[in-house]
Amino acid sequence: MKYIIIVGCGKIGKELALQLSREQNVVVIDKSLKSLDLLGDDFNGKKIWADALDLNVLEEAGIKEADSIFLLTGNNNLNLVIGKVVKRKYHTKKVILQVNDVIKKKIYQEEGLKIVNPTYLTVEVLKKCIS
Repeated sequence: MKYIIIVGCGKIGKELALQLSREQNVVVIDKSLKSLDLLGDDFNGKKIWADALDLNVLEEAGIKEADSIFLLTGNNNLNLVIGKVVKRKYHTKKVILQVNDVIKKKIYQEEGLKIVNPTYLTVEVLKKCIS
């Protein structure tokens, strides 16, 4: 079973957490208690109500043991900063960031971070609908 941390419990973070927690060990970190509460009873992981910029919070979440971390806060810069720290300090195997800025996407892919651009992915799926 993999150990996964998700930072940001918005629409994407919530759905990812619910699906992954069925078969993986999942920890979700968010600054909004309301967002964490929306995970409901179907979530089988751990919730941490805190700011993931605090290294103590990441360590409490188990970053040293994590196989992967998803950074889905909706704040490109926050995702990028945490991603760089996690990759360099903790050597987390897979660091996946949600980034909407295409220019930043190219820069951070060079650092070994996996970048996901939701707009680009949506457009690709929509284009396939007319193929």
